[in-house]
Amino acid sequence: MYYVNIFFIFSIIGFLFENILNFITNDTFNSGILYGPWAFIYGLGGLLIVVINKFLAQYKLNKWLKVIIFYIIITILMTIVEFAGGMLIEHIFHRVYWDYTNMRFNYGKYICLEVSLGWGFLATVINYSVLPFLNRLEKKIPVILSIILIGLFILDIIFTLIN
Repeated sequence: MYYVNIFFIFSIIGFLFENILNFITNDTFNSGILYGPWAFIYGLGGLLIVVINKFLAQYKLNKWLKVIIFYIIITILMTIVEFAGGMLIEHIFHRVYWDYTNMRFNYGKYICLEVSLGWGFLATVINYSVLPFLNRLEKKIPVILSIILIGLFILDIIFTLIN
């Protein structure tokens, strides 16, 4: 259940982050694609952070080299997730939730160098400073709560696709 819980922790934190940011910049809330209090793409990003961290842990690397390699890998992977997510959302739901065409180093609507570097930096900070706390939090989540969240998430996806 570790990966399930990490997915939901990051999805819910991402949902809150997006809504707070949207409220500050646009004075509105945006629930995103799904009805529930989760942002799927942040859950995937959180899983990537954990997986890359575990992958690199098996190698005996200098700490700074490990940080640099983590940053490069996570930046590339999160850029791919952001690009694929934007394309899928537009294709399936006919909505555009972010558009970077006004950014200098954009590649279409969904990715740009400036944001990609920022996501990589944020993921690196989270990995080395916040993830240890989230790992302790994850251990306290009861299995029944994880199962309930899985059920609600599946229902949310079904209702979203139907509507």
